[in-house]
Amino acid sequence: MIFHGPRLLVSPRKGWAALISGQSRSSGWLVAAAVTAAVLPAAAVVVGHLGSAMLGQEDKATAILRAAIGFTSVAGGALVMAPALTLLLLAIARWSRGVATPRTAGPVAMGIIWPVWTAGVILTAPPLLGLGPEVGEILWVVLAVLIAYRALHTTAPGELAIRRRWSSHFVLRATLLFTVLFVVITLGPAMTVRAMLGAATEILAALPERAPLPLPPTPNW
Repeated sequence: MIFHGPRLLVSPRKGWAALISGQSRSSGWLVAAAVTAAVLPAAAVVVGHLGSAMLGQEDKATAILRAAIGFTSVAGGALVMAPALTLLLLAIARWSRGVATPRTAGPVAMGIIWPVWTAGVILTAPPLLGLGPEVGEILWVVLAVLIAYRALHTTAPGELAIRRRWSSHFVLRATLLFTVLFVVITLGPAMTVRAMLGAATEILAALPERAPLPLPPTPNW
């Protein structure tokens, strides 16, 4: 079992190529990669929210609640996204006239999941700056889409036997559906639970109240 984490951080392109290629295709590697992908952002989101409470940016109860919700969504999302993305890539590859099997699509999926979840460390910064968790999640979506697009564009078509004429079709469709899957599995549940438990950012409360307009003088007819 080969672990490519350091290579991803030093040279992302070579790291993604090694992950997506056939160098590591055992089921044990896929499980280990999914677990390690969840550790860093899950710890980061807890540190960010608890740190915001220590700095006085947020009250302690709300910070603890947001940390628990963030930890659950990030850690659980990493484990769910791996098989979900694998099935998605199998379907898209077949639509794009490719030749894909679970043995080839699994490493391609984890070659995307690992750097995407590593980028989840961005979730630490907004709470420490007094911003809501939604800001970090929006930034994470942007980074995730860019990472997924690059990984799909550079190496995935070759590993899934996508012909050149279908390559652009495959990359665009896979990136779009990855974005939908990422939001639905990871961010959607976190935002919904925060709203239900009253831990969402109060955006409207921060807006200044509008001053009442003066009434016109009463006509003296």
